[in-house]
Amino acid sequence: MPPDDPALIDAFRQGDEFAFVALYDRYKGAIYAYCAKMLLDRTAAEDLLQETFTRAYEHRERLLNSTSFKAWLFTIARNQCLNALRKKGREVGFAPEAPEPPARGATPFGNLLKSEQAELVSRTLDQLSPSYREVVVLREYQNLSYAEIAAVTKTTESSVKSRLFKARRKIGEILRPWLHPDEAPGPAPVSASAATAR
Repeated sequence: MPPDDPALIDAFRQGDEFAFVALYDRYKGAIYAYCAKMLLDRTAAEDLLQETFTRAYEHRERLLNSTSFKAWLFTIARNQCLNALRKKGREVGFAPEAPEPPARGATPFGNLLKSEQAELVSRTLDQLSPSYREVVVLREYQNLSYAEIAAVTKTTESSVKSRLFKARRKIGEILRPWLHPDEAPGPAPVSASAATAR
């Protein structure tokens, strides 16, 4: 994503519709992807994409610094996502049914097609709390800096790093059965007395 032109941001703040359209075209993909990964619902993400830009335009005078436009826009999107999650009663999301891990002895990625990998990513994100999910999405998918994430989430850089570390550790725990299927416990050994009794 190219850096923002301060003159373009200033024009947007003054109500220039051409500047608004230019910024919409530049950021719509990133905002949609963020909302889709936070909500795990493409239709809802499309609605929040439009709501985010509508609110950005309506409250453009609140943008005090043209260099902070990206973080400001993601903050609006974040607030919309958190509101949507609260309405759905999902302070913490869990997949309704966890997929079965691969069979013992399978290669780590041999059983995963690309569509299955995408499904696994969605289910993994779904098992993270929103506070963990958002830092993962902002860092790994949107490539925001720690400072930008701190601005979006209204916290400190050290807090962002801590949450990201804990989120990655949680992801590792969730994915362990798929990445290391040989570590899954095998069947219990048959005792000698049980074997001779057959």
